[in-house]
Amino acid sequence: VEPRQGRRRGRPLLGQRAFLQREEEGEGAVGPGGGPVRGWRPGPPPPSRCTQVAKAVSAPAAASPLPPAGLAKRMKKSKQPPQVTKDLGRWKAADDLLLINAVLQTNDLSSVHLGVKFSCRFNLREIQERWYALLYDPVISKLACQAMRQLHPEAIAAIQSKVLFSKAEEQLLSRVGSSSQPALDTFQELLHKHPDVFYPARTARALQLHWQLMKQYYLLHDQT
Repeated sequence: VEPRQGRRRGRPLLGQRAFLQREEEGEGAVGPGGGPVRGWRPGPPPPSRCTQVAKAVSAPAAASPLPPAGLAKRMKKSKQPPQVTKDLGRWKAADDLLLINAVLQTNDLSSVHLGVKFSCRFNLREIQERWYALLYDPVISKLACQAMRQLHPEAIAAIQSKVLFSKAEEQLLSRVGSSSQPALDTFQELLHKHPDVFYPARTARALQLHWQLMKQYYLLHDQT
């Protein structure tokens, strides 16, 4: 989902207003639509398969002498748990599914950080690192996919109901007049007319509730 160009200047829509003050600049990771994901500062690229294979078949180095017993114990105690184990402890399958869907909607990790409520209070860097791991770390990606496949359909539906509204969705909702009292049929018609814009799990009731929230914050087209 690429950010749309040429949007009307003025007060930010509901999905953006809280995010602008902390939005970061810089090169982004590649998003689901091929564009950059904002709010991401890339680290070193993962090693290529060629590099891994080359290391595996390289000539073995000469055996080094064993460290003293006391030093070996200290080295063993100082070892940190692998990143995969740490991630499995904090990032749940529901968090990963919510993260993926949120990025698909906003293409902005800063927006995801400020607008999505995960099971833990992850900071922006942790969200960036998790997204990077899901994209490029084959071990974490495989484990995450296996866990997400085991989610109950009701849990998936609950996660989908929390997905952030995109700018395009809010732009369509903002065209519904603030002086009207639109019924559910109005929002059902929007869903039928713009199936390519609205998230597949959206319902007419969800659109109505979000429109009411936008109206409360004076974010409709005829209020700005």
